[in-house]
Amino acid sequence: MITNFLILFATSLAWSTSYLFISGAKEIPPITATAVMTAIAAVVILPGVRYILRRPLMQPLRIRPWVPVVMGLTAIALPNLSVVIAEHRITPGLAAILGTTVPVTTFLLTTFVTRETPFSPLRLLGVPLAVIGLITFVGWHHLTNHTDELFSMLIMMSGGVVFAFNGIFVARQSKDLDKFALTAWTILFGAIALSLAAFVIEQPLQTDFSGALWALAGEGILGMGLAYLGYYLLVAKAGANFASLYAFLVPPLGAFGSALVLHEPVTSGHSLGVFLVLCGMILMSRQPKRARLAAASGSSVT
Repeated sequence: MITNFLILFATSLAWSTSYLFISGAKEIPPITATAVMTAIAAVVILPGVRYILRRPLMQPLRIRPWVPVVMGLTAIALPNLSVVIAEHRITPGLAAILGTTVPVTTFLLTTFVTRETPFSPLRLLGVPLAVIGLITFVGWHHLTNHTDELFSMLIMMSGGVVFAFNGIFVARQSKDLDKFALTAWTILFGAIALSLAAFVIEQPLQTDFSGALWALAGEGILGMGLAYLGYYLLVAKAGANFASLYAFLVPPLGAFGSALVLHEPVTSGHSLGVFLVLCGMILMSRQPKRARLAAASGSSVT
């Protein structure tokens, strides 16, 4: 159990550093920067899945090859690009808090669209609570007087919405696919899509990477590659429910890690905002009493 918690913390810490590394690559054109980061991550995760997790890589391509192609766009390329673009104007700490767009949107979609999540007024209360926490973190006055930051926030949040829709797509289209191998191919196809877009829209071969090599390598190796490997290692060892706890650790680690490394001031509004966001997420993830009783009876039988 202690090992599982250590892996959970290490994975969450790796994911939270992603926002710091991305902030160090602001001088690189956004598509090019995202493509390089993702390509490095693919180099890490493909052999990691094959030789560390010992999964058969070709299984998803043999059964349903178009799934990782679609996921390369909706799970990797567009969401990651939205973060890179947004961090040209917002802080890494704020970006970490905005990452909660994914669980909030997923909750709304699975509650009101797919009906997979049972409706509960208490759970629904978590949505406005998380939004209030976000506004508290940014500050209402600051939000209304910096429209450029607001626009960047909306860009990143739109990427989170795309990722949430991707989650529903994955749940329906990948039930018989190996999730480890699928993730590896998804990152590779995402890197390919981003690279093609970079060559069409930007000029990556004429870009000076010298000042951002550490950031690009750090994000590719740690923020994406090792973070994904750690997550799926945790899924294999402790189950998906335990692994999903990373969503509660990344926002505070990202927000306060950004303040520690970049020496950004931490105000009472920041602390209260993170607290309210986490409270909202806890409410949204709360199981109804009937589901808890069913789970308890099932565990007692086994």
